[in-house]
Amino acid sequence: MKKTLIAVAVGAAVAAPAAFADVTLSGSINAGPALVKSGDGSTGQSNSIQATGATAQAGVTRTGINTNYSNVTIGSLEDLGGGLKLDFAYQLQANFQSTGNGATNRNSHIGLTGDSWGGVWYGTNENLYERYLYTVDPLDGAAGMGGNLQVLGSPGYGVVFDAPGGNGDPRGTAGFYRRDSNSLWYDSPNWGGFTFGAYTTLTAYKNNTGALQNPQVYGIGGKYVGPTIPIQAWIAYEKHKDLDGLAVITAGGVGQSALPSSTSDKGIEVGGGYTLGDVFLFATFEQLKYNADGLTAAADITEYKRNAWSLGLKWNVATGYIGAQYIQAMNATCENVGGNCNADKTGAKMVGLGYYHTLSKQTQAYIMASYIKNDDLQSYGFAGGTGVPTNLGAHVEGVTVGLKHSF
Repeated sequence: MKKTLIAVAVGAAVAAPAAFADVTLSGSINAGPALVKSGDGSTGQSNSIQATGATAQAGVTRTGINTNYSNVTIGSLEDLGGGLKLDFAYQLQANFQSTGNGATNRNSHIGLTGDSWGGVWYGTNENLYERYLYTVDPLDGAAGMGGNLQVLGSPGYGVVFDAPGGNGDPRGTAGFYRRDSNSLWYDSPNWGGFTFGAYTTLTAYKNNTGALQNPQVYGIGGKYVGPTIPIQAWIAYEKHKDLDGLAVITAGGVGQSALPSSTSDKGIEVGGGYTLGDVFLFATFEQLKYNADGLTAAADITEYKRNAWSLGLKWNVATGYIGAQYIQAMNATCENVGGNCNADKTGAKMVGLGYYHTLSKQTQAYIMASYIKNDDLQSYGFAGGTGVPTNLGAHVEGVTVGLKHSF
C-alpha cells in the first residue's frame, strides 16, 4: 500500500509541471552528399590588398555530406494574460556528418511578445540584416550551396557566414551574414504588411585598455509584403564597431602594421520583389564599407568598399519549386595611408540553381548546383559542410542532392 502511494505521489510530481508547460520539439534536417571543386589559383597578380602577388595553388575536388542549417529546437510559449506571452527557444545544431562536434547553440532566446506592440528578446540570434537576405533567397533560405550567403553579406576573402567562436568575442570578423551572442532585439507586429526591427549586441567584450576597446554590432530595418498586392520591398542597415573587418580582408596580403585605434564597418541592403502568378521575381543591391582609424604605414588600408547586386526567381510548380539566382560582386575600391590604393580584380560572379521536389507535407528531395567565378585577386567560396580551399582567382563549382525533413 505504501509503495503504491509513493508511486502515485512520484508520478503526480513528475506529471504536474508538464500540465502547465507548453513545450514543443521542432526542427529541420536538411542534408545530403555533395561534390565540390575549386580550380587552380591565379599567378603573378597583385594590387594594394595583395601587395606581394598571389601564389598559384593547385585546385582540389572533395566529396562529403552537407548538413546545411540542420537543427533541433526546444521551445515554450506561455500565455501570461492580457495579450502578453513569454517566448523561449533553445536551438541546437544537428551537424551529424562529424564525429567531433558536440551540441552547439544556434539561435536561442527568451523574451516577451504582445499582439499590439511586437516582441523583445535577448540571447543569440541571426540578425535582421541577414534574415532579410535569407527569407528572399530562392534556394531554401540560403541553406548552403547556391545560396546568396556565398556572396552577399561577405567581402570575399574566404568569408562565408560569421559566427564568432571561442567566448563569442566578435572582433576579427568581417561578415554581415552572421550570428551574434549577447544580443538584444525588437521586432514589430505586422501593420498592414509593414514590419520593422532593431537590434544591438551588448558590451560584453569591452576592454579598458588597448585598441578596439568596445566591439558592438547594431542595426535596423523595415520590410513591406503587400497583403493584397503582390509586391515586396525591404531595406536594412547594420554597423560593426571595433570588429576590424579590414584585418580579415588584408590578412592574406598587406596585413596591418598595427592594430587600428578604432574601426567602423557598415552594410546596407535594399531589395524588392514581385509575384507574377506562380513566379516570385526579386532584385537586391548591397554595399559593404570597412574603415579603420589610427594606422600609419603607407601600405595600411584605411577603407575598403564593395557593391554587389542579385537577380533571382522562385517558381512554384505542381511537384515542388525551382529556384535560380545570379549574383555579381563588383570590383572594390580602397584607400590607404600612402594615397595610391587600388583594389582591382576583386569582383566575382555567382550562379545558383536548384529544384525541390515535394514528397509529403514535411519532406522534400532536392538537387542544387552552384558556380562562382572569382576575379584574379578574390576568393568567394561555398557554404555548407563540404568546403574546399578557395584559391585567389579560382572558380568554384559543385552539386548536391539531399533530403529535407521538417518536424
